[in-house]
Amino acid sequence: MKADIEMALHLGTKFLVDQQQSSGCFQGQLSSMTFPTCAYAWTQIAMGKQPDISIVNWLLANQDQDGMWSLDASGIPNQNATLFAQLILQQIQKEKPNSEIQVALSKIPLLSMNLGLIKLAYAYHGNYDWNRLTPPKFAIPIIKIVQKFLKAFPRLRLFLKPPKHLIPTPDFFYSETFGNLFIAEQQTLVPAMLLIELEVQKRADTINDLFSWLQSKVLSDGSWFRVNYITALATIALIEFSKYSDDSQTLALIKQSQSWLEQTKNPDGGCREALNLNIWDTSLSLIALSEVGNPNHKEHISEGAKWLIKHQNREGGWAFSGLSDGGLPCDADDTALAVLALLKSGLPVNNETVQHGLDWLITNQADNGSWSTYIPGEGDVGCVSITAHAIEVFLAANGYQKQIDQAVTWLATHISSDGFWDDLWLAKRTYGTACAICAIVKARHHDIPAIRDGIKWLESMQNPDGGWGEDMFGNRIDSTVEQTAWSTYALLIVDHQSPSAHRGLEFLINRQNSDGSWNASCVGIYWEIIGGYIDPIYASVFPILALDAYHRCENSV
Repeated sequence: MKADIEMALHLGTKFLVDQQQSSGCFQGQLSSMTFPTCAYAWTQIAMGKQPDISIVNWLLANQDQDGMWSLDASGIPNQNATLFAQLILQQIQKEKPNSEIQVALSKIPLLSMNLGLIKLAYAYHGNYDWNRLTPPKFAIPIIKIVQKFLKAFPRLRLFLKPPKHLIPTPDFFYSETFGNLFIAEQQTLVPAMLLIELEVQKRADTINDLFSWLQSKVLSDGSWFRVNYITALATIALIEFSKYSDDSQTLALIKQSQSWLEQTKNPDGGCREALNLNIWDTSLSLIALSEVGNPNHKEHISEGAKWLIKHQNREGGWAFSGLSDGGLPCDADDTALAVLALLKSGLPVNNETVQHGLDWLITNQADNGSWSTYIPGEGDVGCVSITAHAIEVFLAANGYQKQIDQAVTWLATHISSDGFWDDLWLAKRTYGTACAICAIVKARHHDIPAIRDGIKWLESMQNPDGGWGEDMFGNRIDSTVEQTAWSTYALLIVDHQSPSAHRGLEFLINRQNSDGSWNASCVGIYWEIIGGYIDPIYASVFPILALDAYHRCENSV
């Protein structure tokens, strides 16, 4: 097996370095998804245009035999995705009848709407009552009581989530609860509430307040949060606001955001949700190449490190996508992996960029020892994989035992009764479990019961072909190279002679393509309402890390 692994590593790293861009970054093109594709088409319709024919062709090509659409490339039929696609095709058919569209519409089964964001789209096109989008008036006092209750018992926020079938009234914008929402939720709700206010009550002060907030959040590239759906919703709200208040600045924002949305179009005709994840892709690539240690890759690693340094935010962290002006907020996962990549690339701990990143992580560790995606307590919850990545950073930096011990304690207490750790950002239980095991074992806490339970669970989830696979909801599916790679890596960290790990390695070797790549799968999770994504960089870096872990162990024996 050793010779096979050496060849796989050689081919895999060669393929990976070829993906590096001239700027120094690595950036996989994310896969098309139904929500962003429909959202982009919605903006075109709102501007009085016919959606691009490529959008129509993508929607027609991605309807399954039962008349449904999936959220993403997983191919799993989804009611909300189908309703959104149906609405867009109906609007196109009204303006320009097409026999293919008519056939597609006739195949769609009768579905009920249960998601507020879908109801909003239907209301905008006159197919749903605006007044039924928000909670009834008698529910408002009850909601206020619940909000006070949550303030007294904040831990209950984890269990009491706002209903997804309704959208808050515009008055919610002024509540303390709105200020505590997750940042992406805020930027999704404000344009929705602005649309509702413009249609229903038309209160000038509320309209202007919502518009001003929205205006304050636009990034220098014309997007909101560099995310398709959020930007599309903001664009539609601005289009309606421009009818209420004729303002040249608003029209300029609409033009700029529409231009940005066009950049999310993929060659297949659909749209991706995020423009890119180049901080994460670059960090992961540098970590993988540094671990392999091929001298021929030094220049590639150096150029990637320079790019990362250039894209550090003033606060000391990194965002998920590099903007020259640092307009996107820092998040803990990209910050942790960026610092780890810089350390592995050869920068010393006392380097100014590295130290600034470490300081940001220390400041943003929650009192319970975990790290959230953004700011602890602001609608954010501790995340298993992010906390695990932060542990690895502080282990590499040395001298941060307090932060490490607190984080390990949090991880150890957040394993499920079934033996897995659930994650927020990648699919899902395999990723959370693999990350937790790696971090805890590397921190030399091998003997805690959680590790034994996690290993047992991972081994029980291995498929007959030697791989691992689950969808974004935790359901077992066919094996993917990404999930097989991170599960195999975790088992090797514990025991490089693990029979399950060896079967995982064989799976990876046998699935490698002749050019050194592996076929990518839908393992990234953007948002369970919106769907997941494929990032081809993942299908290189995770197998390389797993293969290299075994190779290192064999050479050290």
